[in-house]
Amino acid sequence: MTTVRWLRLGVAVGAAFAVAGAIAHAQAEKQPVYVGALACAECHEGHGTGNQYSHWLLSSHAKAWASLALPEAKEMARLSGITDVPEESPICLGCHATAADAEEWERVEGFRLEDGVQCEKCHGPGSEYMLVMGDPQAAMRAGLRKFTKRDCEVCHYVKGSHVAVHNTPKVDVDEAWERLSHPIPEGGAETPGSPLRAGSTEGLSDAGPHFTGTHTCGECHRGPMMGYQYSLWRLSPHARAYASLSTPAARQRAKEMGVDEAPQTSPACLRCHVTGGGRSVAALESFSPMEGVGCESCHGAGSEYSPEGVMRDPVAARKAGLLPLTEETCARCHEDAHGKGFDFEAASAAIAHPLASSGSADAGRNNGGGPRANGGSLVSAAHDVPESVLEAARYSPEALSGEERRAKVRASLEVEYKTPVNLAFTPDGGEVYVACESSGTVVVVDAKRRQKVAEIKVGGHAHDVAFGPEGRRAYVSNRLDDSVSVIDVAARRVVRTIPVGDEPHGLLTDRTGRTLFVANTAGDSVSVIDIESGEEKRRLPASRDPWSVSLSPGGERVLVTNALSRFVGFRRPSMSEVTVVGADGRIDDRWVVPGANLLMGVDWHPSGDYALVTLNRTKNLVPMTRILQGWTITNGIGLLWADGRVDQLLLDEPNHYFADVADVAFSPDGRTALVTSSGTDSVAVIDLEKLVALVRGAGDEERREVLPNHLGQSLAFVSAHVPTKNSPRGVTFAPDGHTAWVANALDDSLTVIDAEAWEPVARVDLGGPRVATHIRWGEQLFHSANIAFQRQFSCHTCHPDGHVDGLTYDIEPDGIGVSPVDNRTLRGIYDTDPFKWEGTNVSLARQCGARLAVFFTRIDPFTPGELQALNDYTVTVPRPPNRYRPLGAELTEAQRRGKRIFERAYANDGRELAPTERCVHCHFAPYYTDRTQHNVGTQHPLDREGVFDVPHLNNIYDSAPYLHNGIAPTLEEIWTRHNPYDRHGVTNDMTKDQLNDLIEYLKTL
Repeated sequence: MTTVRWLRLGVAVGAAFAVAGAIAHAQAEKQPVYVGALACAECHEGHGTGNQYSHWLLSSHAKAWASLALPEAKEMARLSGITDVPEESPICLGCHATAADAEEWERVEGFRLEDGVQCEKCHGPGSEYMLVMGDPQAAMRAGLRKFTKRDCEVCHYVKGSHVAVHNTPKVDVDEAWERLSHPIPEGGAETPGSPLRAGSTEGLSDAGPHFTGTHTCGECHRGPMMGYQYSLWRLSPHARAYASLSTPAARQRAKEMGVDEAPQTSPACLRCHVTGGGRSVAALESFSPMEGVGCESCHGAGSEYSPEGVMRDPVAARKAGLLPLTEETCARCHEDAHGKGFDFEAASAAIAHPLASSGSADAGRNNGGGPRANGGSLVSAAHDVPESVLEAARYSPEALSGEERRAKVRASLEVEYKTPVNLAFTPDGGEVYVACESSGTVVVVDAKRRQKVAEIKVGGHAHDVAFGPEGRRAYVSNRLDDSVSVIDVAARRVVRTIPVGDEPHGLLTDRTGRTLFVANTAGDSVSVIDIESGEEKRRLPASRDPWSVSLSPGGERVLVTNALSRFVGFRRPSMSEVTVVGADGRIDDRWVVPGANLLMGVDWHPSGDYALVTLNRTKNLVPMTRILQGWTITNGIGLLWADGRVDQLLLDEPNHYFADVADVAFSPDGRTALVTSSGTDSVAVIDLEKLVALVRGAGDEERREVLPNHLGQSLAFVSAHVPTKNSPRGVTFAPDGHTAWVANALDDSLTVIDAEAWEPVARVDLGGPRVATHIRWGEQLFHSANIAFQRQFSCHTCHPDGHVDGLTYDIEPDGIGVSPVDNRTLRGIYDTDPFKWEGTNVSLARQCGARLAVFFTRIDPFTPGELQALNDYTVTVPRPPNRYRPLGAELTEAQRRGKRIFERAYANDGRELAPTERCVHCHFAPYYTDRTQHNVGTQHPLDREGVFDVPHLNNIYDSAPYLHNGIAPTLEEIWTRHNPYDRHGVTNDMTKDQLNDLIEYLKTL
């Protein structure tokens, strides 16, 4: 029996049934589906078609998905703020795989995402046109896409994240076009089809083990926990062994061996270039001989041992046919192959694919620092980093050359800090629990000894921590994971994880300990949780970006601050809100704070007469040139009286601003309040008696118009400024009132303040790395107000959590109101250049350097070395996962209809849309921007010009307002009010339902 006879298999039949089923679904949905490269190979393989399938197998495109397992890919992902492993990131998969954003039903059963960039990435889903490929015009009508060099550039433009890691040159698209071209030879249409589809399987026994195919093995043997074994195989020459037989070199070698037939049909060649070559073993439909030398070539046909229950038992697996790898196994093909020597030890090392050890850096740990896979375990030390890596990552104040900078960046990515942001005492005052954002942990500190005693893993980007009234449970918000971790305080372990809303920040329990309130910042809501059941009783609508919460002393009210202003009219001042939740867990009132934004910290006075909130008064309608007069960004507090009246006062002094007020806490005796300034690394000590006397002694007009804008008035009630370490955020008093404790986010420490002398008396080390890396230095610069004239603000002021402040600014020194621009998020900013709404800044260095100095800071903010560090930090700002569609999730019916609108080529009246009239023309995956500028008819009378940069659409639902000047508070208004002539896509023909569907789909990007 010849090898070719068994190689026919049942793959063609199985693929035919799978394609037929998917096509039936597609026709019902009126949408083609992806069939996969193997289905294309049914016709596009063999000499008659130019060995097109083999040509693809030998290309980098076929290895694109597998390359995401390489260490370099992980570095690029971390450098881009991607918090998932690359193989699970929509951004990475957008260029490294085909149909990654498609639903399951849009891919036939035999389709493999792991095939990387395959035929349908360029030619479109093939279920319809593959049936009429003999007629080019019919195929085009059925969806066959004729791709262009622009399509190549969609993925192959120069990406800063990639250059920073491997510094490869720009892809020469013209050269690549020629190298990857795969025309059908003249006359080739007469002999189409794969050479491995010929022959008969007659005589093969169905008894015994069957080949399952390497893809079956890869279902389990993938990802960091399994050492990326499947990916390593796909990157190896073994995966291309069959395809290599199509090359001129293979044909020449076969000729020298006396083989007359084509190598891909020769038993002599297939014996070593195809799994099971030369042996009569049957195969399942999941197997394809064109996969080359797969797992079963070495380990035996796997149908019996591949079930997980068998593989987990080594003895049972061996009994079921799992073969060990020996030198003899390899020697059968490699010993003296084509006159080459064979070194078993060297060859084994080259293809080694051990399971990942449980302590490896990748195992069970996501790139963003949130250890979701093994949350709740007790850890005793920081992520171990070799001393050599720490030294290589250490910041250098001088500017670095390209290679030096790349080395600093790559080393910095290996270093994990703590970044403490909030803290709370246990009710008995014995311990302090500290929520640490970067490590996704809670650090436990012995309050008496002022030493770290434990560390508990929770979720991604731990933000706040609170205790139940009896102190048996602690609650930690995880803003990356949209969850709350419940910690058993005695056992120091996570005992439950409660799902909440989007990006939770502040949280607390009521006085009974039966209800938990959680502020969902990205969800503009407050989750009310029944603690006993862990169920969400209701979700309350807050204002925009609810941030912190505070319970009144009597327990009858919960105050919720909101960081962003309500939506206001175009060129109207901010109007912020404190949401008041009643004891019944429902909205009781909404207190308005006019002219203010970034309401973050909040605390009730022990008397219950009033509360304090931290705030900014950003006069964004005034040209930024007025920074010199101190008019643009001022920092202060709001005094919220129990009856709902609000007073505002500044904490700034002339020439001594108090930038980025972050948190507030009252002393137990009610005489003092502390307010942190993360921009100036200090804490303000407020004499409350003097503060209240000042406010009550002022008239109504003075309280309304003068006090909120009076620089220097703080001299009357701020009794001291206490220095801390880098970027103080959360602050709290010890229960006895003798000390106050501050979380220094960018020093991985706590500052302990004597509450009588008002001096720092101790620094508590939380166990972070001992050095400041290049990227950490950039993070410190980003959060420091030293960059601005009179220290009025920092980069963080406009970009809290690396995001937006929701304001439109008048930046240019060209008169009041001319060319106002909407603030844009920094999340996911890398590889979306150029920058600025007009697209005039080609790099972040220009955006954050000269431009910042001229139009914002009014001083030269950064040395060349500092600017490099700042830029390299900025691009690492984490991007949260899309809340409307996790990777691989099915679309809702509305989202599915919206996707068709987004990708449509025809208007409702049947008119074919020009490419530039289609949404997807400018907004294509994975960033949904073409990185160029267009005039889409949105020029406003106040604008100097109408050509604007195309923004990326990732997580667009979370960055309102929209358009270059922030004139559209909602996505709907972009097209209902600001696209009258269909210049921003053809939308006027849409029904209301169609537009709603489009919006629902946009939210999934």
